Amino acid sequence: MPFISFLHRHRRKFATAIGVAVTSYYAYRQVKLKFFEIGSQLSANLTSRENLRRRFEKNQQDAVFTVAALLSSMTDPIVCELPVEEVTDELQSKRGPLSQSSNAPSQSGDDTNAETTSIASSSTITIIDVDTESQQPKRTKKKLWNDLKIMAITRAVSLVYAIALLIFFTRLQLNMLGRQNYVKSVKAMTESYDQGASEDQVIQNEVNRRFLTFSWWLLTRGWVRIVSNVREATEMVFESVTPRTELGFGDLGGRIKRVRELVDAKNKNYLEILLPTSKEGEDFVLSNNPCSEQEFQSSPIREQSIAPLLRALLDESTDLIESPNAKGVISGLVTEGLKLLLNSLQIKYFFLVYERAQDEHDSQQKVVEFEEEKKVRLANILAGITQQSHEMVVVNENANPYLSAMNCLPELTNFSAIVYSNFASDWKSMTD
Repeated sequence: MPFISFLHRHRRKFATAIGVAVTSYYAYRQVKLKFFEIGSQLSANLTSRENLRRRFEKNQQDAVFTVAALLSSMTDPIVCELPVEEVTDELQSKRGPLSQSSNAPSQSGDDTNAETTSIASSSTITIIDVDTESQQPKRTKKKLWNDLKIMAITRAVSLVYAIALLIFFTRLQLNMLGRQNYVKSVKAMTESYDQGASEDQVIQNEVNRRFLTFSWWLLTRGWVRIVSNVREATEMVFESVTPRTELGFGDLGGRIKRVRELVDAKNKNYLEILLPTSKEGEDFVLSNNPCSEQEFQSSPIREQSIAPLLRALLDESTDLIESPNAKGVISGLVTEGLKLLLNSLQIKYFFLVYERAQDEHDSQQKVVEFEEEKKVRLANILAGITQQSHEMVVVNENANPYLSAMNCLPELTNFSAIVYSNFASDWKSMTD
C-alpha cells in the first residue's frame, strides 16, 4: 500500500513529530501549572502583607489609646508634686491693700497683661508685689516667686519628658506582644490542633499581662527621677532670672535648650527610668500586680513555664531601650514636645498683630509678624508655660496637641516597625 509505504519511509519523522507534540503538551501543562502556582503564591504573599499591615496599624492605634488611658496616672503625680496653682494662690493672698487698689501710671505702664487662669491672673500683681516688697516679708515673697518660677518650668519640661517616655515604652511593649501574636497566628495555620494549645495560651496570656505590668515602674518610680533631674537643671539655668527679668524669644529658647542638655547628660541611659534593673526591683513590680487568683491559678509547673518567657521579653526590652535607635526616638519625642511648647509661647508673647493696608485703595488687613527684638517679663511667660502644662495633661488626644504631635513622629513609627517585624526570635522560640 502506497500510504503504508509512505509511513514506513518517514516513520522517524513521524515519531519525532509526535514526540515533540507530546513533549510540548506536557511542557505547556507544566508551565501553566507553574504559572498558576506563582500566581497563587503572589496572591498569598499580598494577602499576608496586607494582613500584616492591618495588624501593625491596629497595633499602633491600640498604643495610642493605651497612652491616653495611662496619661492621667503619669501626669497627676507630677502635677501634685509641683503645685504651681497653690503657690500662685499664696502669692495672691499676700497682696496688700495698696497693691489691690493701686492704679498708678507707673504700675499700669508695665507690660503685664492680666490673665484669667493660674499664674496669668496675677500678671499685673507681679510688678506690684515686687514694688511693694518693703511692706511684705522680703524673704517669704522672694521664696514664693522663686518656687513659682522653678515649679512652672520644671513641671512643663518634666511633663514633656514623661509623655515622651510613656509613648515610647507603650509602643515598645505593644509591638513586641503584637509581633508574638502574629507569629502565633501564622504558626497556627500551618499546624493541626494540639490539645496542649489551650494551656499554652493561658500561660502566654499571663506572661503578656505580667510584662505589661512593668509599665507600673515608669508610672510610680520613673517620673520621680525625671522631675528630680529637670528640677536640678532648671534651678541651675534660671537661678539668676527674676520675675521682672525681660527675656527675648532667643534667650528663652536658649535657656530651655540648656535645661534639656543638663537633663540629657544625666539621662544617658533611660533604662533605669523605664524598667527596674535588679531582680529585687522586678519582684517588687510583680508583687504590685493587681491579678487575682480567680483570673489565673498559679502553680509551680506554670511558674516554671512563665519565668523564661517573661525573662526573654524583659531582656529584649532592655536591649531595645539601650539601642541607638531607641535613644534617637526618645530624643525626637522630647524635641517635638519642647518645640511645640516654645512655638506656643512664641505665638502668645513674641508676635505683633496689627492692621495694615497695601495701599490707600485696599482695606485694612490683619498682619502677624514675629518681633525678634521683643522682650517679655518672665512673670508673664510663666503664665503661658502653666497654660501649656494644662494642655499636656488633657487625656483626649484630639484636644492634646502634644499627644497628637508625638504620636505622629516618623521616627517612632519606624522604630515600631523594626520591633514588630523582628520575627526571628519569636519564631525560633515557638518552634523549639
